[in-house]
Amino acid sequence: MTGRGARVMLARRVEELDLNKLLASPELQAAGGLILALVIGYAISTALAGALARAAARRQGDLGEHLLALMRRPVWTTVVVVALEWAGDRLKLVEQTAFDAVLGTVVVVVWVTTLVRAADEVLLALVRGASAGQTGPAAGRATGLVHFLVRGVVLLAGLYLVMVLWGLDVRAWQVSAGVAGAVLGFAAQDSLGNLVSAVLLYGDAPLRIGDVIVVEERLRGRVTDIGWRSTRVLTNDGVEVNLPNALLGTWRIVNESAGPHQAVRLACEFTVEFGRTAEELRAIVLPGVTALPELRPDLPAELQFRGPTAAGLRFALLVYLADPSRRSQGLDVANTHILRSLRAAGVALAHQGHDVHLGGPLAAGLRAALVPGPKGMS
Repeated sequence: MTGRGARVMLARRVEELDLNKLLASPELQAAGGLILALVIGYAISTALAGALARAAARRQGDLGEHLLALMRRPVWTTVVVVALEWAGDRLKLVEQTAFDAVLGTVVVVVWVTTLVRAADEVLLALVRGASAGQTGPAAGRATGLVHFLVRGVVLLAGLYLVMVLWGLDVRAWQVSAGVAGAVLGFAAQDSLGNLVSAVLLYGDAPLRIGDVIVVEERLRGRVTDIGWRSTRVLTNDGVEVNLPNALLGTWRIVNESAGPHQAVRLACEFTVEFGRTAEELRAIVLPGVTALPELRPDLPAELQFRGPTAAGLRFALLVYLADPSRRSQGLDVANTHILRSLRAAGVALAHQGHDVHLGGPLAAGLRAALVPGPKGMS
């Protein structure tokens, strides 16, 4: 056969070829779907890589970069699995139900793993921020508690999806879980209440580790740990007190470490004798207050006139503590300064005095008994 004859035969074969039948071929559709999935996956991966590069150029922080990097693998896997499912449906090489269940399980496992790692990255960033002194949720064991809860919820959700994909009856598991939850709830009400309160304390963050708090105006100390069941507070006497988390949710708590300045104002009251003026007392007491230890030099002190009393004129020196946990030391320093300044200026502190006046028959009898008359008198 000459070359011309071969070309003629090839042209006849091409004319006889039905393009519609070729496009409807399952093998060609499966191959085209896989190629398209690979192209889409590559495009998404490239877009995420570009976003990572732009984030690094703007220096937005490591957390966003880590989360974007974690998303590349599950997104790529999801696109490829969708293409494989479509190709399997076209080729019908295996049972479609089992094939879909296997592919769905792969997707669930990949996404569950990614979400767990993302939760680890977020909690690690929170711990680093708390260690650096930034404002944020409480660290310590509460971070481990939230980490455990997040992992548990993600893993249980993944297990539920896998059971649904394989067609397992989950109603019995749901009923069993409900009964077990009711039994545990009645058997451990206090423990569950403390656990839920710990989660609320972590999310609402009314207090953090290192804060100085006052509980019900009876207990005062620094928070050292927020645990599963209780919160530990170290008092100024060096005694560690365990407070149940469930009670902390109902008690009145004053956080002295919160606020714009994170400083506590002290009012040191004293009373001087009558005849003094407020301007005179301010000129005597206020100089030198900013140089005192235990006090904030950047926040101004005030001397307020609170009004007259039965003993004298009552004043109050208002100062700010540098460390809320050293309240007694701050009071000692401020009161010592007041006493020293008043003595140097010759101003006496007023004291309460009482005059007793006796009268009537009882007074006459007492006077006669205490002051005897002349010896010759009967």
